[in-house]
Amino acid sequence: MTSHAEYYGKARIMIGENEERWRRLCEAAAKDQDSDRLLELVRQINQMLEDKERRLQGKAKRQDSMA
Repeated sequence: MTSHAEYYGKARIMIGENEERWRRLCEAAAKDQDSDRLLELVRQINQMLEDKERRLQGKAKRQDSMA
């Protein structure tokens, strides 16, 4: 069984990895001249934003149910 410290440590690593991926995607999109590649980068950025929005909405719902 995973302890809370291990779980939150892994969660922080994932947040850091997502932030790094986000930055790399945005930097590449700002520089890329190939329209097909740019479209793919924008799709990946959009997917990350949608994933984060779902996580935040889920977190808000859990907090509301606890109140």
